[in-house]
Amino acid sequence: MERRNQKTKERGNGEGTIYFSNALNCYVAQYVEPNGKRKTLKQKKNEKVGDFKKRFNNIISSLNNDTYIEGNNITVYQLAVEINDNKLKRNKITPSTYYRNLQTLKIIENSKIKDIKIQKVTSNQIQDFVDLLSRYANSSIEKISIILNGIFKEALKRDYILKNPMINVDKPKSEKPDKKIEAFSIDEQKLFMQFVNKETDYKDIFTIALYTGMRMGEILALKKEDIDFGKKVINIGRTLTRDITDRALLGDTTKTYNSIRTIPITPLFEKSLKNAVSNMRLNINNLLFIQPNGKLYPVSDLNGRFKRICVNANLSVVPYIIKRKNKKGEIKEINSKTSTYNQHMLRHTYATRCIEAGVSAEVLQKLLGHKDIQTTINTYTTIFDKFKKEQVDKYVEYINNIK
Repeated sequence: MERRNQKTKERGNGEGTIYFSNALNCYVAQYVEPNGKRKTLKQKKNEKVGDFKKRFNNIISSLNNDTYIEGNNITVYQLAVEINDNKLKRNKITPSTYYRNLQTLKIIENSKIKDIKIQKVTSNQIQDFVDLLSRYANSSIEKISIILNGIFKEALKRDYILKNPMINVDKPKSEKPDKKIEAFSIDEQKLFMQFVNKETDYKDIFTIALYTGMRMGEILALKKEDIDFGKKVINIGRTLTRDITDRALLGDTTKTYNSIRTIPITPLFEKSLKNAVSNMRLNINNLLFIQPNGKLYPVSDLNGRFKRICVNANLSVVPYIIKRKNKKGEIKEINSKTSTYNQHMLRHTYATRCIEAGVSAEVLQKLLGHKDIQTTINTYTTIFDKFKKEQVDKYVEYINNIK
């Protein structure tokens, strides 16, 4: 039932109220949301009466069918930040993961979808956004996709939306080639070790890294009690991580559960390990490696030192320019050199030498602390393929020799 001048009676059975307002010179409808809040719907300018009534009836129908979605002003970016904050608060992610997520969220923050409301964003708008991601590496595209899926999964859980718009979004492929796994050649490894042996503070760290395949954060988190020279094993149970401000922090566990492992002490690095134990500085965490000021070594500092050693050894050296201000405030350009290599190459070099020596993927998985064997195979697939060909060549040579 309708009234043209004022609302005097609601429709029965949850049908709401619709009437013509002389004051507003348009049709007005009212209904009650499931939370008990009364909502008012006004006829839009140039909207036909029939279309307005249809729009109102659709709302009433959704209320009766339990498919009604309450209005919400939260934006895509706001929900993404809230999800990240809640995960940290509930200990579902580490501070370092929280920090990394913030860096990834900057891509959304600087995009056109940042301020679009969750309930208004369309699949086409999201597709336009992700299409622009092709200039990033595939790993970054994957991280953004995971975050976007998480945003709309949470929106569905909160009843902000009825349908996930990500269902119709196609993830692009990066314009950039995937980074190759780089490792020292045997000659480069020998040359690197020549220059490492001239080091004082970092010699033991890099030697242990090269001959164990441990992550640098795991080495920097080693405690004296983790070393068992009697059983000749190292117990790996934690790693250095970062807090929400990106400062080095001693973690309570390793990168993943599977990274908790025991690796054998071999003659290749036993001397360096004993030297580290003998020369360790007194510190409250009983860590083998600590800065002279008692602070933790940030992994980034070790990467800088690694690059300087590579420059001295002339390993993948490239020129670059440093811009600095002098006392007069003038910007001066200084020619310098760096290396394209990074300290994570030590882990890859260890894995490469293991494969070349015939170590199986199953054993290498355990030594490196990978979650599953597929991670090991996928990471080092090129090296495994090369090794496989070399083994087949040996077979062919053997058969030819016995003909």
